Amino acid sequence: MKIKVSQNAGFCFGVGRAIDKVITYAKANKNKKIKSYGMLIHNNYVIEKLKNLNIEVLENIDDVQKDNVIFIRSHGIPKEEMNLLSQKAQSVIDCTCPYVKKIHNIVEEYSNNGYDVLVIGDKSHPEVVGIISYINSNRKYFIANNLDEVINALKGNLLNNEKLIVVSQTTFDLNRWSEIEEYIKSNFDVLIFNTICNATHQRQTEAVNLAKTVDIMLIIGDRKSSNTNKLYNICSKMVKSVFIEDINQLKDLDLSKYEKIGITAGASTSTDQINDIIDYLDKKYNQQDNISMDEVINFTFKKIQVGQIIKGKVLKITDDYILLDIGYKAEGIIYKNDFIKNIDIKLNTIVNIGDIIEAKVIKEYNNEGNVVLSKIEADIENGIAELLEKFNNNIPIPVVVKQIKEKSIETDFRGVKVYISFNQWGEEFSQSIIGKKFDVLITKFDSEKGIAFGSRKNLIRLQFEKAFDSIYGEIDFQKTYEGTIVKIVEKGLIIGFNGLQGFVPLSEISYTNNANQLKNIYSIGEKVNVKVLNIDKENKRIFLSIKKTQPDPWIEKANKLYLGQIITCKVKKIHNFGIIVAFDDIDAFVHISNIALSNNQPLSSAFHIGDEIKAKIIEIDVDKRKISLSLKDIEEYNKSEEYKDDFVITLADLIKNNNKNKKEMK
Repeated sequence: MKIKVSQNAGFCFGVGRAIDKVITYAKANKNKKIKSYGMLIHNNYVIEKLKNLNIEVLENIDDVQKDNVIFIRSHGIPKEEMNLLSQKAQSVIDCTCPYVKKIHNIVEEYSNNGYDVLVIGDKSHPEVVGIISYINSNRKYFIANNLDEVINALKGNLLNNEKLIVVSQTTFDLNRWSEIEEYIKSNFDVLIFNTICNATHQRQTEAVNLAKTVDIMLIIGDRKSSNTNKLYNICSKMVKSVFIEDINQLKDLDLSKYEKIGITAGASTSTDQINDIIDYLDKKYNQQDNISMDEVINFTFKKIQVGQIIKGKVLKITDDYILLDIGYKAEGIIYKNDFIKNIDIKLNTIVNIGDIIEAKVIKEYNNEGNVVLSKIEADIENGIAELLEKFNNNIPIPVVVKQIKEKSIETDFRGVKVYISFNQWGEEFSQSIIGKKFDVLITKFDSEKGIAFGSRKNLIRLQFEKAFDSIYGEIDFQKTYEGTIVKIVEKGLIIGFNGLQGFVPLSEISYTNNANQLKNIYSIGEKVNVKVLNIDKENKRIFLSIKKTQPDPWIEKANKLYLGQIITCKVKKIHNFGIIVAFDDIDAFVHISNIALSNNQPLSSAFHIGDEIKAKIIEIDVDKRKISLSLKDIEEYNKSEEYKDDFVITLADLIKNNNKNKKEMK
């Protein structure tokens, strides 16, 4: 018989943290009355072990006494119960899993800001009961355990508020979550937080992969454990599977006909439980997949040693540390000072969830059971060699901006200082770039001093030329592109779009704003919509327009006007041949031939800037953006106190208006 054990079987980070806390405290405080409020984890085997340390489970809050030290279970408890316990007990030690606490914080923050909440999970599960207690009592919430319940919730009147967030129980089935998430994204514009614990995701994925390679799966854990039940449900759909709570259930089970046995366990299953079952199988069937018993018991985890350089995937980012999946029974942690030596930089601006990071092991375990790592020390060992290789092969490198000096920008590449002079940056910059990551080309490397010099300008130029040659032929002049402002110059804006860069001249920025004050209107990094006006293939230049993506307010207003309409306007300018007037932010022209004047009377004596007058519209030319007015046709009405109409319509006006309407219909 061959035994294969899932790599992440057993305690997850949150459960292991809770058990370690209570055991450590109990051993150091034997005279204290230590209680857990509810089962610390869903595992009777572990709870019985804790009883040997005089750790008692309390189910009723009325049983709490003043001299009790209360430990809160990893699933968390309702907010009001936490407050009540704090008042009744000597002290309360919160062992709620950090991933569950994160959900508490999300629903509390968003519901306080007017959001309703949809919780995906089992409404009777303690974790879900705790989650909903953090939702503002003035907001609505709904709990759904499958797609049909989600559809009913979102189509009903319960969650008709436009402000809605969706969260999930940390141990929710990943396949069901994916189905629900796809439906919501396709039909509703709401905020979705995937709060399924990464350990749950890993354990389910590994169980699926393992089930494909064996003849039978043994799923070890307590029947009350939600995530263990989900593992059983997943595996049983693929291969014969047996739920094992303890070793006694194996004794009546004949496994001799199976060549390959797979073992996985829920997040609340202890190492002792798994070891007992592996040991039993070993003694009875005496074969372990050609590996030693020690290796089986260690669940095929890779070995971790201080000084070793390893890689890990980012699971969580906080202000103080980064948590990594390093393929080990414990997760890796990099504290901020071991990631980058700049206290002004926020970690979430230079690293993302899912990034792969190389780091050096500096401590096998911290107080939380994590492997302590240092990215800086790994960078010092490997950074110079990698930088030299990239320099020799003219390959760009990613650098993080650390500070802006008098004449250059100091950046960091894996512990190596890289300086870029201002004229080699190639874009406008400010203090806001500190802590951000950029690609640069290395132009010089001083191996003795361990510093390098680079150019972002050269890289931008090379990237643009390459992109221009491959993309410009696909540019659609009718399409609107989303772009990002990369530079503000005296004569316009430089916009990055579709892998290219283009120039927006002042005249094409806005119909209304004063384009001469660009820096007061726009900022570097701002998103704008643009259309392509022209392409200069020879000089590799692209000319863009922002205003062509916007409605023209002049045309919108002009289309509402009619020939013969009487408007009230103000004199704006006076010329020898006529006057310019303004109404509703539109300029119009009155030719001198359409103004009744006394003999040889100059316009400057008949009108003054700011005079308010009435005039009749006699021409509207949208293409030429021209509106002509007449004062003659309404002079007699202006003299009449009884005049109240807004139009002076002639037969000619009616014909012109009819032709105008036909033209618009075309």
